[in-house]
Amino acid sequence: MLAQGHLVADPFFVESLDRIEDAADRFARAAGPPPPGWQRAERGGWVNIHRPEARLPRQGWKIHASATAARAEHVIDTVWDYCAERGICFKFLRSATVLKQVNSKQAPRSAGGKLVTVYPCGEEELERTLTDLSALLRGIEGPYVLSDLRWDEGPLYVRYGGFSLAYCFSHEGEYVPAVEGPGGVLVPDVRGTSFRVPPWVEAPAFLAARIREAKASAPGGFPYRVEKALHFSNGGGVYRAVEAESGRRVVLREARPHAGLDDSGTDAVARLEREHAVLRRLAGLDCVPQVYARTRHWEHHFLVEELIEGETLQEAVGRRHPLFRHGSGEEEVAAYTRWACDVLGRIEKAVAELHARGVVFGDLQPGNVIVRPDDSVCLVDFETAFARDSADAGLRPALGTPGFTAAWARSGPAVDTYALAALALALFCPLTPLLRFDRDKYAQLAGWVERRFPVPPGFGERLRRELAPPVSAEGAQDAQATPGAPTAPVSFTDESFADDSLWPEERAADGRAALDSLCEGILVSATPEREDRLFPGDVRQFDEQGASLAFGAAGVLHALYVTGRADHPAFGEHVDWLVRACERTRWPRPGLYDGLAGIAYVLEELGRPGEAREVLTRLDGIGLQGCGAGLFGGIAGIGLTRLHFGEADEAARLGARLARALTGREPMAGKADAAGLTHGWSGPALLFTGLYATTRDQEWLRHAETALARDIGHCGAPREGQVHVREGQRWLSALDRGSAGIALALDAYLQHRDDPHFALLRDRMRDSLGTELLLSPGLLDGQAGLLYGLAHLAGPDSALVPHLRSLGLHCVRFRGRRAFAMDGLLRLSMDLATGAAGVLLAVHTALAGGPARTPRPPLPLLPLPPTPTASPDAPLQAEL
Repeated sequence: MLAQGHLVADPFFVESLDRIEDAADRFARAAGPPPPGWQRAERGGWVNIHRPEARLPRQGWKIHASATAARAEHVIDTVWDYCAERGICFKFLRSATVLKQVNSKQAPRSAGGKLVTVYPCGEEELERTLTDLSALLRGIEGPYVLSDLRWDEGPLYVRYGGFSLAYCFSHEGEYVPAVEGPGGVLVPDVRGTSFRVPPWVEAPAFLAARIREAKASAPGGFPYRVEKALHFSNGGGVYRAVEAESGRRVVLREARPHAGLDDSGTDAVARLEREHAVLRRLAGLDCVPQVYARTRHWEHHFLVEELIEGETLQEAVGRRHPLFRHGSGEEEVAAYTRWACDVLGRIEKAVAELHARGVVFGDLQPGNVIVRPDDSVCLVDFETAFARDSADAGLRPALGTPGFTAAWARSGPAVDTYALAALALALFCPLTPLLRFDRDKYAQLAGWVERRFPVPPGFGERLRRELAPPVSAEGAQDAQATPGAPTAPVSFTDESFADDSLWPEERAADGRAALDSLCEGILVSATPEREDRLFPGDVRQFDEQGASLAFGAAGVLHALYVTGRADHPAFGEHVDWLVRACERTRWPRPGLYDGLAGIAYVLEELGRPGEAREVLTRLDGIGLQGCGAGLFGGIAGIGLTRLHFGEADEAARLGARLARALTGREPMAGKADAAGLTHGWSGPALLFTGLYATTRDQEWLRHAETALARDIGHCGAPREGQVHVREGQRWLSALDRGSAGIALALDAYLQHRDDPHFALLRDRMRDSLGTELLLSPGLLDGQAGLLYGLAHLAGPDSALVPHLRSLGLHCVRFRGRRAFAMDGLLRLSMDLATGAAGVLLAVHTALAGGPARTPRPPLPLLPLPPTPTASPDAPLQAEL
């Protein structure tokens, strides 16, 4: 349930449901006092009502109540009165706004429908509560709670799960919510989209009978056989299927009643009805799928449509775009430009045909365009389309794709006109979501397209004209307009960006002023008055990782420190915040990047050895059974941390465990096909290499060689002379799961043993890291990571320029300072793994010259005490 709240509480940063502004529509009971003698607590959008003397079990059968917005207050009042009279603990969502987010289209499907949760104490109370509340709430409708068993025909559902919070490692090595299994061992509390009873739990007789009845009455006779799920949302799924009677292949569009709400509160079923009406109006057009039928199965509605052969435009661009691949020449760029312009012309014609029939498409974006094998196009997903001559003539689509909508173009044909221009830009530079953060960004991106691609005359001018916001556009989201922003904006002009540099207007200052601006952006975003996070970043900071190295305060402070920016007056206060946050984290993870190991490392780095040792003591208390092998949150990262703190024996014990797993003598949690630095075997290889450096025991180097070979086995050559990780149809070069990280691990190994084969692979991986454009700027999964890897692998200075240029494309303004968006480009981030702190670290490393000029190794390799940082001067001064 966290994910959707993070998208609505703040226009720029990921936020928690607690921060949603909903004072105007809070439920009455949420604002009032608890019953006499009871206590009230609020967290994550829930209001928890409990008795201090209540002794609930750690887990058991819980009841969920669902409701539409119109009946939500009634359901809350009914449950409150019933439970308060009988002493049963419960919780409920605090407002209509939060309820709408939980049931929205993009919310997690496993949380949809849950308005109230009741915690009966024992099986007798469970049965009595279900029976009584069912009678009191008869006739109430609400979204189906997919993870639960429905009770009777009303809004009540039941499932077995944890009453209090606990965590354990999953089979894939992830730290997840847990319940007690046989013998008191913690096992994952599976919260999926179908009802299941844990295998060791025996359902009470009355409930077992209902489970059998539900299985016996499960609907059958669905006249379609699903071959593949193409997409899921909280409103339903999209499936490729075969019609049983005719054998015809079709697409099924599913809609769940009362679920998948859009901004106007319309549910998925109503949008399906609208889509059906629009498609019938457009029947006969080649650019629109044919409708075969509309049907209902069980409680879900389906639209049966023609299956359009081909791939989405998003997939086609990803497969064809020459700048997504290292080594593309100008001929490939020119050929792609011709293809893109041709496809764009076909899309424009298709939209014109819709408009001629009086229909506005409403959500034109690359995922809603199918490119057939002959390059003709078909528009799909008409749930936001509307007829201009109907009662919806003034409709403002309540759903839209970020980067393809604008606040000033949200009615009539203007919706499609703007989206067409954004799509034209995205064909060449798929960074259009950044336009919502920086209202002048379109000019920079359009200018880059003109310079980098041989587009037709006037192409860039058209983009600038149609993407430009009107003067003082109402509702235009501009980060520069944030209260407290400097009056003099930081601008990017086409002329200055023509230079091969990251921030060209500051080239005379050798790049330091640009990095200072990035640092200032990080610092002005700090919220030391909050307990849940210090710097805004990835959503995972709200899952007990607000102090972590990857997504929390530790990583940001590390980046500021090693880049020479720890002299800020508030830095000491921020370090104090990190100490307190670690102490109050109830269920900390043990790992290097996601937990205690990384926090301990950073605290010592920042001159807090006592607090660092206290964190290590807490780490001692976490059992590592089920912990994965990797560097990110697993044994390898913890072992490196132990080695860093001089605990060689403990590091060797962890290394021996990894060695047994490597040779198949001991099972180890994790994905069998995981590769790369953070989750593959390159992380354990680093620990083995570090253990050799400490002990000089050759056995550790042999283990490192085997581990590296395991990851190399996932690699291939997309082009002659290149080496990348292959994942399905994708070639990965990123620092976390791609070839850049493996190259760093190979380089660490080669410092101790001469291996011509490994050296050749490292060099080919290094020389393959020139990908000119990635869709993420981040350190672990994006452009900054390639820059960071190249700097540490002593690549030529000229190889760094494309990454600096790409980071310039990704850079936006936040309060007049530079900032970067995380993967997906939907929100800005300041953390190390996904945001500005990682970019700061990577660019500083590139300017300082990497290990070829400084003795400090990269943090992901082997944590070591800091060494003085070099001044960012000569190597790339010509570029800045």
